[in-house]
Amino acid sequence: MENHNMRFRAVALGVAISILSSASFAGGSGCFIKDGDKVGFFGDSITEAKVYGQITELVFRHFHPDAKVSFVNNGGGGRQLAGTKIDDVIKGDPNVVTIMMGMNDAINASWVRGMPLEPKIAEYKANLVKLVRDLKGKGKEVVIFTPTLTGEDAEMSCFRIEGTRLLLEAMGKACEEVAKEESVHCVPVQSEFENYQDSLPRFAQLRPDGVHPCARGQYQIARSLWTHLNLAGPLEGARAVSPAPKILDVNISLVSNMIPADADSLAFSITTPKPTAAKLTWSLGQARGSESLNLTGKDAWTLKLPKDSLPQADGKAVSLVMDIESQGARQIFIVDVFRKMVLHGKDGTASGTIADANGAQLCSYLFKKEDKGLIFEASVKKKEIVQSTNAQWPWGNGDALTLYMDLRKGASLGGLGFDGDVYQVWFKPQNKPYFSPGFHPWSGKHMMNIANSFGEKTADGYKVGVQLSGYANLHDRFDMSDRDFIGFDLSVITAEAAGKQNWFNLQKTDRQNFIYPGVMALIDINGKLKADSIFTASVFPDIIK
Repeated sequence: MENHNMRFRAVALGVAISILSSASFAGGSGCFIKDGDKVGFFGDSITEAKVYGQITELVFRHFHPDAKVSFVNNGGGGRQLAGTKIDDVIKGDPNVVTIMMGMNDAINASWVRGMPLEPKIAEYKANLVKLVRDLKGKGKEVVIFTPTLTGEDAEMSCFRIEGTRLLLEAMGKACEEVAKEESVHCVPVQSEFENYQDSLPRFAQLRPDGVHPCARGQYQIARSLWTHLNLAGPLEGARAVSPAPKILDVNISLVSNMIPADADSLAFSITTPKPTAAKLTWSLGQARGSESLNLTGKDAWTLKLPKDSLPQADGKAVSLVMDIESQGARQIFIVDVFRKMVLHGKDGTASGTIADANGAQLCSYLFKKEDKGLIFEASVKKKEIVQSTNAQWPWGNGDALTLYMDLRKGASLGGLGFDGDVYQVWFKPQNKPYFSPGFHPWSGKHMMNIANSFGEKTADGYKVGVQLSGYANLHDRFDMSDRDFIGFDLSVITAEAAGKQNWFNLQKTDRQNFIYPGVMALIDINGKLKADSIFTASVFPDIIK
């Protein structure tokens, strides 16, 4: 994996150097964001997720804790550049406006593969020029992000993504052209996102549904921003988008990704290719500290944290920033710590319940390891099934159930990415003209080859489930026999009528489970743990084995 990381650094640096002649890259050593700024992030659902914006803010405040700077998220799901209203872009009156648009112009527009690119790109560019000029006319500082691409190799996607990579690549070039022609700034989010994706193992997908980045992908967008906006630089000086700085060749990993819930420290392993004298600085909320290190190549280092700075309730999470600097080179890391409930099992079987709004049992569920496979079943109490009348989306607008399973093992369990062994499925039961569990896989590798869904109408509701077993392909068998722990989340959606849904969740979390697998509860299916809560943690950029 170290070779992968080195390849990413080299390629990313090459991208930055190749466009230095553009007016959008002026160089400079100062931070792009200045004291007193209000930064507005404008975009579609990728921006609306509020992840890359929040991580960018977190890194900025790590380096400039006293700066009077605010951030506003103006993302909105489904938006296209065509028809953009200026009032939506400048809501909250930011003086610095970033734009990342194009995904919906590619997947939700009239263009489909086989149609000529040129008219669509001309339309996109004209709309972008108009928006940029409108913003400049209002005195705004404009930064364009080249849009992320679709993942056309996604196994399952409800989006029309065929052929859209070429379209989005052309949109990225149009962004660079507009930035140069209009003398505004441009950050190469697209190329660096793809370079990072190419450096990862096959099933470590940054956008599991082919469109929306998971946490690892969102953090990569933030990495492009903290790099090219030079958030580590001083606040003084002219604004400029910077080329990629020198990256310190250092990796940080957790000694264990599972940490007792009463812990007040995090243990790390720090690796470097050669002995290095460095300074490590960390921040977590208002707490911060720094330490000089003489790194020898592989070193143990423990961060002692202030009392109660880690989450004190299940479903909560915190992110801390660490940066290591040596001789002008720097590497920035984000460490996420998730507190979660432990659901105890025994001998390969675990079960539990979800209550309704009145505290009465709404759903009972069961996990069972069987041979090398895994069985999940859930029984829902519902007098009458309300069938969805909206077949467009997997969850529809009637009764439904969504299941998340993190079946990764070892240090990967609870990590940032929706990798191949992280599964999400929807059950959308129907009772007419016959009962069906309405099984809809959303993410996870080879689900259609290993999944056997089942269900039935019961006296007080319905039962649905899935058995995962057999061969994923001609060579690889699905095998859960060596797993002691499973990441798990479950939501039961009951409908009073089509379109009037109520959600009942296994747990309340402060982060979105379809972006952060780390928020999932932990099933201790073989009864290895005694505590009812535990921390899992992850590091970005992470080493994926």
